[in-house]
Amino acid sequence: MKRIQLCIAAALVTVIAAGCATPGPVSGTEVTRFHRGDTIPAQAINLEPADAADAESLEFNTYKGIIADELGRLGYSRAEGDQADLLAIIGVSETIEIQEAKRSPFSIGFGGGSFGSSGGAGVSTSTNVGGSGGGEVVVTQLEVQLVSREERNVLWEGRAVRSTLPGSGEQPLATMQRLASALFMDFPGKSGSTVEVE
Repeated sequence: MKRIQLCIAAALVTVIAAGCATPGPVSGTEVTRFHRGDTIPAQAINLEPADAADAESLEFNTYKGIIADELGRLGYSRAEGDQADLLAIIGVSETIEIQEAKRSPFSIGFGGGSFGSSGGAGVSTSTNVGGSGGGEVVVTQLEVQLVSREERNVLWEGRAVRSTLPGSGEQPLATMQRLASALFMDFPGKSGSTVEVE
């Protein structure tokens, strides 16, 4: 009996250890896009920040390069200044939010006992697997609008949001690459719907 208990306990410790590994993203990347269904021909495009103060930011220009690569994959070519009739207006934000604790949908338990001629005794243990303890999460959001320079009409816009735990090990650059890739996946995407991309 003791051998069986020890095997169960070892298996349980393995499951718990896996659940306590370095935390990853709280969820996948949520993407929402809007457009009128019009075709937006691949052409030269100028990338600009939603906040003009970010124009000289090293961080923004790094992110701009990531987005330019995604647009390049779709056939758009990056242009500088007013050399393009199409603009990509880029907004990036990062906030700290408090997430409510979530109970695990299942638990693992084991019980056992030893019995002798003089009586018996038993113990049982149960632990939740998965779930969330709640607390702070880092929410990173990427918003892009494709705008005609002359008419200033918004032809397409999209938003991608990703939540991670502080100390998850996911670097900001990797987060932005995930956001940009998800945002332009299956471009232009279904208007008005929100999808989750791992």
